Order: sequence, then C-alpha cells, then structure tokens
Amino acid sequence: QLFTVLNTSSPKDRFEVIDALRGFALMGIIVAHALQQFLAGPVPSSAGTLNLGLPLDALVTIIGTYLTLGKFFTIFSFLFGLSFAIQMDSAVKNGQPFVQRTLWRLALLFAIGFLHSLFYNGDILRIYAILGLPLLVLRRLNNRWLLIIGFFLTFNLWMLSGKIAAQFSVFQPPSPEQVAIQAKNYEQYLNKVENDFFVKQSGALSDVVQLNFKTAFKDTMSFQLFSGRLFITLGLFLLGLWAGRQKIFMPSPANQLFFQRLFWISAVASIVSTGIVIFLGGISLAFGAGLPSWEGIVLALAFDIHQITTAAAYLAAITLSFWNTRAYFLNILTPVGRMGLTTYLSDTAFGVFVFLGYGLGQMSKMSITASVGLALLFFAFQILFSKWWMSRYYYGPIEWLWRSFTYFQAQPWRK
Repeated sequence: QLFTVLNTSSPKDRFEVIDALRGFALMGIIVAHALQQFLAGPVPSSAGTLNLGLPLDALVTIIGTYLTLGKFFTIFSFLFGLSFAIQMDSAVKNGQPFVQRTLWRLALLFAIGFLHSLFYNGDILRIYAILGLPLLVLRRLNNRWLLIIGFFLTFNLWMLSGKIAAQFSVFQPPSPEQVAIQAKNYEQYLNKVENDFFVKQSGALSDVVQLNFKTAFKDTMSFQLFSGRLFITLGLFLLGLWAGRQKIFMPSPANQLFFQRLFWISAVASIVSTGIVIFLGGISLAFGAGLPSWEGIVLALAFDIHQITTAAAYLAAITLSFWNTRAYFLNILTPVGRMGLTTYLSDTAFGVFVFLGYGLGQMSKMSITASVGLALLFFAFQILFSKWWMSRYYYGPIEWLWRSFTYFQAQPWRK
C-alpha cells in the first residue's frame, strides 16, 4: 500500500506534504539541538563533556548524532528553496512584483535572525537571508544547470576539490614565525571556547546578549565557511528551486516512482557512507579538522554523502508515507510545519530557558537522555498548540508579523 497513489489526492496535497516535511524537520532540529543542550559551539576541555557519563547517555548521543546531526537542517534548507519556487510561481501568475518584495522579505528575515542570534548564536535565519540573494540571481538558470550547480555545492565538492588540490601541491614546512603565530591563534581560540561556554552556562542574560552581539555573526560565518555549510545550503536552495519547478510534490504516478527510487538509492548510499565514516574514525573526526591525508579526504566525502543521502531517504520516506498511508503522525505535523518560523523560534525559547545560565542553567547538569526526552515533550506540546492555533488563525504569530511588514499593512489573521 505504501507504493500506491491514493485516488483521493488533490492538488492542495502538494502543500500539505510540504508542511508535514517542515514539521518533521523541525522535530529533528530540536532533537539535534537538545543533544548539544543548545550550546551551539564546542565544549572546552576544562568542562569535560555535556554527557554525564551514564551508559544510556552515551548510546543516545551516538545514535542521535548519526540520525540527526545536519540531516534535518538539510531538509529545512531544501524546503526553503522549494518555497521560494512556489512564491515565485504565485507572483508570476498574479502579476505581482517578485524581486523587490523578496529582497524586502529577506531583509526582514535577517532582522528576525539577528534578534534571535542575540539569545542563541546558533541561528540559521541570517544565513538563509544572505543566501537568498544569490538564489535570486540564479533563479533564471535552466533546470540542467540548477541540478549541476546544486549537486556540486550540496555534496561539498567545492571544499573537496581544494583538499585534493592541496595533496598535489609542494609542501612547504612552516617557518618558526608561522608556527608561533599558529600556536598563538590556537591558544586564543581555546580561551574563547572556554569563555563562551562558561558565559552561556552561568552568565546573566546581559552577558549572553553582549557576547552574541560581538561574536555570534563572525563565529557563524567562520563555521559556515570552514565546514562548507554555506555552499551546501546554497546548493540545497537550488535543488529545492528545481523541485518546485518540476512540481515533484504533486501526487502522480511519475512522482511516486521518483520518490521510490530516491528512497532506495539514498538508503543504500546512506548505509554504505555511514559505515565508511564509522570505519575511518566517526563523525567527530569528520566534523572537525579531519585527517591531513587522502584518508581524511575519503572521510570528508563519506561524511557529506552520509549527511545528504540520509536526509534524502527521510524526505522520500515521509513523502511516500504521507501520500499513501495518511498516517496520523504525519497529519499532526502539518500545523507545526505551517507555522514553521514560530515553531523554530519557540524551540529556541525552550532551549535557552532550560539550558542556559539566565534560565534554569541545566547545561552539563541534565543528562543527554533527559534533554532529548524533554525536547520531544515540548515538541509534543507544540503539536497540540499549533493544531489549536491554526484552527483559529490563518498564520502563526511570527508569520503574521513577517507577512504584515512585507505588505506594509496588517494582514487578515483570525478565521
């Protein structure tokens, strides 16, 4: 039954399945953040680990990391590009200005992200707003080039090609002055990691806001560039734009077959690449500096394939299940996804209140198992709240504000 399109499917299902996917992604995101107790940064050696050493904590951390780290932001980013395509199509059909309005929407999104980053430096909205600009420029590419550039960026081949080129370059050992500078920079980095951790763990609200105001954007951009995430996210935007053009989320036998193939190919690739990552040292090594060798290049490539194909398998499985089984679990995710921006920001409100010092201060004090369980419990509350809210209002609270500022007038709200 999983592989049979229901005859009762209608065009509006395309948007319902997108909302369900967004809700599913948001659930994974809050779990991923709970595994790090909303630290959004490395743990200093002096603090040990966020894990309290309980056997169950170690198991939850390992399984949770392989199942969630980066995968749900991958889906979230893909859906951003997909929504961009839907909005562009709607603007063309209704004869509305698209570029000017989108630029203003991106500016508003950056402002929301900036305010968000003052309380939580792991904000992604500013990155989305910035990458929306090249997406506007590249929107006129034909489908073939969208796929070529999208895959090249999504699989981080930009960074990989640089690592491969470095293997063929003539190695020049650093001079004593360069070694001294590197050592000094690394010492400053370790001091910053320790300072940031203890400000977040025990600092007052004013301390956290001041720290994030000074360093959050710089730290975020450094991480995005160093890891290649900036290019990966833009690639996902382009693939989402392609998917929107192709209307692959419109239920049809052809699209059903597409997602079946996507699921099986991605699942096999995910299993193989995950095995390679584990064999070569695990995610912690792949996510860090990596190995300065060909082995390190293979690990980096396997890690990127693991991230993308696992997310693709999730996306295909949820889409097929939504179309064919009408599972209650997926239907209840639709309201959460429809007010996704509100859900994302309220996840942060929950996380910083529970774990940061100006809240309950449970960072490195609560077990990882309890952290994940509490996050899922809060998300269950969000499901109930979103269902109640969307039965009475057209938009989530933040979505309504964003839309009202976009059009310079208050939008209809209550149904």
